[in-house]
Amino acid sequence: MSGPRADAELSAVLDVIRGLLPGPVSPWGPERADDPLADLGFDSLRTVRLLVEVETALDVELPQDRVTADTFRTARTLAEAVHETRHAHG
Repeated sequence: MSGPRADAELSAVLDVIRGLLPGPVSPWGPERADDPLADLGFDSLRTVRLLVEVETALDVELPQDRVTADTFRTARTLAEAVHETRHAHG
């Protein structure tokens, strides 16, 4: 995944994640895109909310086979799933 569209998708996913982080947010951006979301406090409920927020913010619906623990491992893996879904359907 690379290019302006992929970068914009990663940036949008990071924005959604930043808005859902528990507690005060320290500087958190693209350099942290590979940090495990579980380490940031994303439990199952927060991850479901992340799915809904990302689908709404990016106007995409991830297919059920992409809604996996691996997809939600990091911001980058989630952004890659969004990118691949858009590319496959658009």
